[in-house]
Amino acid sequence: MRPSLLPACAQASRLAFLLFLCLLIGVSAVAQTTISGRVLDQQKQEALSFANVVLKAAGSESVVQTALADETGRFSLKNVKPGSYQLQILMIGFVTHVQAVQLSAGIPSLDLGTLGLAATAQKLGEVVVTGQRPLIEQKPDRVTMNVDGSILAAGNDAYDILAAAPSVQLIDGRLTFRGKGNVLILLNGKRLPSGTNLETLLASIPGDQIERIELISNPSAKYDADASGGVIEIYTKRAKELGWTANVGANFRQGYRTGAGLNSGVRVSTPKLDLAVNGSFNRRDGFERSTSSRTIYEGLTPAADLAQRGDLNKTILNSSFSASLNYHFSPSMTLGFDVDVLHSSLDGAGWTQSYITQSKGLTTSRMQESVLLQDAFSNYTLFYKHKLDSLGSALLLTSNYATYQNKQQQTFDQLLQGPQDSVGVASTFRNFIPATYHISTTAADYTKVWNPNTRLEAGLKYTDTRNQSRQDAATLADGNWVAQALSPFSKLGYQERVAAGYFSLNQTIGKLGLQAGLRAERTHYRVVSGIDSSYFNLFPNLRADYKVSDDFTTSLAYAKNIRRPAYESLIPYERFQDTYSTSRGNASLRPEYLHSFSWNNLYKGFGLQLAYTQTVGAISSVYLYDAATLRLTTTQQNLAHRHLATATLTAPFTPAKWWTMNNSASVFYQELNFPSPLDNTMNLTKRKTYYMLSSDNTLTWGKGWSVRVYGLYNSPSMNGLFDWDAYSYVSVGVKKTFLNKRASLNLSVADLFYDTNPRVTSTIVPVVLSEMYRNDTRQVRLAFTFNFGKADLKSKRVETKSNADERGRLGM
Repeated sequence: MRPSLLPACAQASRLAFLLFLCLLIGVSAVAQTTISGRVLDQQKQEALSFANVVLKAAGSESVVQTALADETGRFSLKNVKPGSYQLQILMIGFVTHVQAVQLSAGIPSLDLGTLGLAATAQKLGEVVVTGQRPLIEQKPDRVTMNVDGSILAAGNDAYDILAAAPSVQLIDGRLTFRGKGNVLILLNGKRLPSGTNLETLLASIPGDQIERIELISNPSAKYDADASGGVIEIYTKRAKELGWTANVGANFRQGYRTGAGLNSGVRVSTPKLDLAVNGSFNRRDGFERSTSSRTIYEGLTPAADLAQRGDLNKTILNSSFSASLNYHFSPSMTLGFDVDVLHSSLDGAGWTQSYITQSKGLTTSRMQESVLLQDAFSNYTLFYKHKLDSLGSALLLTSNYATYQNKQQQTFDQLLQGPQDSVGVASTFRNFIPATYHISTTAADYTKVWNPNTRLEAGLKYTDTRNQSRQDAATLADGNWVAQALSPFSKLGYQERVAAGYFSLNQTIGKLGLQAGLRAERTHYRVVSGIDSSYFNLFPNLRADYKVSDDFTTSLAYAKNIRRPAYESLIPYERFQDTYSTSRGNASLRPEYLHSFSWNNLYKGFGLQLAYTQTVGAISSVYLYDAATLRLTTTQQNLAHRHLATATLTAPFTPAKWWTMNNSASVFYQELNFPSPLDNTMNLTKRKTYYMLSSDNTLTWGKGWSVRVYGLYNSPSMNGLFDWDAYSYVSVGVKKTFLNKRASLNLSVADLFYDTNPRVTSTIVPVVLSEMYRNDTRQVRLAFTFNFGKADLKSKRVETKSNADERGRLGM
């Protein structure tokens, strides 16, 4: 009898256990509550979309749960345990709503109903206060230029505006920021190249499509380690409000030659969709006139004098198209796609006259040159962003593919007559260098915000770059082109792979703000011919900000950076400037490393920055001399060390209500240690102290009238092995807005005194030369813009960094 009871008892035990488990689950489910409600504008009774909802434990700052209201203002907080809580609803422009919430066991849901938020704006009698963002705003780590709505916007392009930015030098496409080159230039998170076509690409971005420009002197570890000279971020106007807006613009410029352009943009934003489309076309006719003299050496002995004059007429065509589509699956999830297409070409024709004076007599050369440069860049970005909470935590996944095609074609017709020649000897030579780049980039960026005082940023990035290029050089003989083998690198290609990871932690403790970051990068580089290079680096980044008072903040910063060679600088092709001057890449070029220290002080808008940068293995242009052909070849090499110390003072003033002034003064000390061009075992030192002054003045009158006067002076300076004479730049502009500020007309004169073409010299044997290039920089410009459309509420467009580092090394 007993044995028969055992199975029944076991079955009863299992049944009791299952019933007990179900009871526990049921009690647990009943014990958790869903809190819901709807947020409205108290006055207008309209939904406050995407308001921040925060639930905290009563009597504590501990956050229990957060949520975002949807498009209709509704929100819900799920699975909240019984207890005492404080509910906060936050929205920019409204007073924070705070109320106590008490939850008891057994309540499955709690509907708080409609919660109204009062606007923070207050009316004080009949006093109406209007304000406008200043053109220049300064923070401890950056300076912001608010271009939108300023007199700078109409009639200028991004190149013109950057040339007027504080502490920026921009001449003939060569840009330095606070005395340093290799500046990371981002357009809506995507990097623009720093090579020879920087001017034409920046010129394709109309000023009236730019919202702001940020000049970051102390970038965090989130930026690529290649940003050794700082970061300049250009943000174009995006769909900031629900509704639609559009703009059209036209500009005309007249110097010695003529230029004109058209641009337009459309921006549409709905609660689910954001779309922005922009396009532009510009034609600029110009010239380049050059004079130079050079002493030609045989060893240390002067052997000849070379004098040259040149005149090149050129036509630059730029066209650009960009589109950005963001789709919001929910307030926290966004999927987006960006496309950027840029085309530019330079078509030029001119002549160069050369005179070589030697002991045996005079040799003359006259060369007719035609040149055609073409660039085609396409960039496609797919991204997904997930907002993890209302405090700013987020995950951003980005995949990018870009192609770049560059073609350089030169044809030279030369007549050479030596001292013993009764007639000249004619020859024709051509040089064609096509190159194609494929760049794939994948990145993941994670941001975690625990509270307003603690923030972590971390990410991973992988980039694969592949190049195929060749050089075809030929001489015309008896009506036929005969190919020349200039070097064993007539056909070339390479692959570069970079894997990177970073983190950056920001912590605020009272008046002290701390930022610590570290970036790790592993690089593998291989040229098809067999040159191979791999290296691993760690790049620390530290900054401390201390708020002494409401008016005074002081900051200390340190960063280690790398400057990789531009892609084109690694390809050992030879490009011809004239009979006696060429340029060539250097496949053995290595990266340079920079250690930067800075001390920033900001007091009531006045800024003082003291900085020091040591560069190891500095990349610099040098000359190689071929005595047989009397030819100087420009290439780049890693020199020993470069030291740069700077002091920059920025001083804003408001002499009158209608007059705002932003002044800047910088002092530089540079020291360069490098091997002698004639003896690599002998080190030489070159040092110089120089300064730069600028003043930007805006005068505003009623009825939409404003005037801008900008002036800059740069004392004699040095850039690598070369010395630059002093130069200045002055521009004057008048702007008139009308049709309820929807339209504007801007008339300006650039380079009023035609003094932005400094003479460049060198006294280092055997590179002893003096040269000057004059371009069509003095121009009268007229621009018209018109904005139309209707918009109401804020939108949520996502901006990505995309393939930020790689675009800059294309050297377009």
